[in-house]
Amino acid sequence: MGKEEYQAGDLVFAMLMLLIVLVLLVSIPFETKWFDGVPLVKQPRLWPTFCIVGMALFGVPYSIQIWRNYKFQLGQVQGELNELSSWLRPLEFVFYFVLYVWSVPLVGYLLSTLLFFSLLTIRAGYRTLLMFWVSLATGFGIVVVFKSLLQVKVASGAIYDYLPDGWATFFMIYF
Repeated sequence: MGKEEYQAGDLVFAMLMLLIVLVLLVSIPFETKWFDGVPLVKQPRLWPTFCIVGMALFGVPYSIQIWRNYKFQLGQVQGELNELSSWLRPLEFVFYFVLYVWSVPLVGYLLSTLLFFSLLTIRAGYRTLLMFWVSLATGFGIVVVFKSLLQVKVASGAIYDYLPDGWATFFMIYF
């Protein structure tokens, strides 16, 4: 790998991999066991150790090469920060998912799914009425398939307690 082949983010990626390998190597004695009288190939500690040592054997030379080719200039550092910020942008959708999971026990699977489908449709840039209805139909279809047909057990929403008894039972079972 020559200097002209360096891409923004290579140094950050290499350092991140070294950090992960170091944490995994340190955690091997605490996360795995060694049993007396068990053949070597059946030891729970053996194969994870091979994998992590393999990561280290390939990651260390790669990191050294990247470090040697890296130019410490202000423009280069700014490129690294821009690349890192682009890696962090998808965390927005992790936040949306956590919010969705948190909302299901409160407002129910159906209402949460329809709400988040419509909000994510708008977030994705689809602003037409047709796409809004397509997202709602898709969300409703997913709820019907999972909750009614496959009978996946999802916590019923606390909001269902405010419905009349017959409706509350219906929504708790099927939606």
